[in-house]
Amino acid sequence: MKLVSTVGGIRTLLAEAVADFQNHQNVNILCEQVRNGLFVLVEAFLVPVIEKVLCDPDFLSELKVGAGKMGLRFNGYRPSSIRLLTGTSVSIRSPYFSKAVSKRRPGPKSKKRQNGTGRHFGFDYLGFIGRCSTLLASSVVHAALLCPSFEIARRTLENHAINLNVKTIRRITMNLAQEAMPLRGRVSLCDTDRVGGKMVLVCIDGGRLRERRPKRGRKPKGQKRQGYHAEWKEPIQFVINIVDTDGTISQKHLPLYDATMGNIDAAFDLLEVYLRELNISKAKRLVFCCDGARSYWKRTGPLAKRLGVSSHYEVIDYTHAKQNLHEIVDKLPKRTPIKKRNRIAESWKSLLWDGKFKDLRKEIIKHITYPKRRKEALAKFKNYFMRNRNRMQYSQFSSLRIPTGSGCVESAIRRVINLRMKSPGIFWKPETSESMLFLRSQLLSGRWNTLTDNIFKQIRSLCLCH
Repeated sequence: MKLVSTVGGIRTLLAEAVADFQNHQNVNILCEQVRNGLFVLVEAFLVPVIEKVLCDPDFLSELKVGAGKMGLRFNGYRPSSIRLLTGTSVSIRSPYFSKAVSKRRPGPKSKKRQNGTGRHFGFDYLGFIGRCSTLLASSVVHAALLCPSFEIARRTLENHAINLNVKTIRRITMNLAQEAMPLRGRVSLCDTDRVGGKMVLVCIDGGRLRERRPKRGRKPKGQKRQGYHAEWKEPIQFVINIVDTDGTISQKHLPLYDATMGNIDAAFDLLEVYLRELNISKAKRLVFCCDGARSYWKRTGPLAKRLGVSSHYEVIDYTHAKQNLHEIVDKLPKRTPIKKRNRIAESWKSLLWDGKFKDLRKEIIKHITYPKRRKEALAKFKNYFMRNRNRMQYSQFSSLRIPTGSGCVESAIRRVINLRMKSPGIFWKPETSESMLFLRSQLLSGRWNTLTDNIFKQIRSLCLCH
């Protein structure tokens, strides 16, 4: 009967919309009216369907088994609310589970049961995240991740018939992050992510954003808020790519992105989780490509050893190397003509590419004549180029089809961090920034559907056999 009623409602809706269209003759109003009306009718149809499943005795028996393993006991059917398509909170009855009451007589030191310790276990089993359908949650979180602010996300969602306030949008986003973050490192992987016999490229670099930290002490007189510090922090971004036999990034495999506000050790611990999940020990070759930061290179070798990688290479990004070489070129006498300066620069870049560092040093001594400038140039050459000369054998790397550039991580930093999180006037709480970095990394690397599918599988497996 409910289906017949819904079909009748759809017919009435379409008839009224067509009649109105004859008057206003605006196709945009027609589409909006039909879309909004259909969403409401579909939600009204789905609620009793979902409630029927939740109240089914066989379904309840299955839930009791999973809940019992978590120390939860069935405590009757209770009213609750869910969000399905439009973001509107709709009422529904659901089986409620709470912590089992101890049969012992309560003593003077026994703890009382706290509010919020129970849960509507059936929602988890059916795929709700925070009483919100994953379909709706994905739309909401996409807007929160891609729009410049949560307020702009609210307006964007409103144009798509999803009406939620900023607080709810933020809560749904954090609920999804809360489900995904414990699975970080494997939640975005799928069955096709196999690296056996392939070359894997890992690129690492740092971005910048402002972190919000509350001020200590008393609130200033006459001010409503305590205030906060907004210091620059450097999130560390890494990208994992599979490389084809010709040395180019594979287009058949999605990249793996992630970033963290943690320190360098935390970033490498997170990277290790990803590489272990990929079973990197079976890869043909592992390549690390970064800039010249010593903090990276002190950790790449030990990491490869812990992972059991038989063959790994360390490569200084060629663009960074050329930028540092130009700092030495700038030490040439100011009276050097532009054409000659350009010829020298090109000659030095050829020596750098071929790994002829002794010849490069001789050229620096020959062309930079002022003692002070020569001393600075040689110090730069020693500290950067000679220290990393084994990581700058570009002609050899090229013959082995090993990538010599880390442009993929530069692109990831721009897309993941700069375009949303480095915007002027935006300051992030530490827990929010970590969640946003993770979620944006998964979305912009094209792994969102894999993420949500794995979250659903994990929640259902916990419901069945915790």
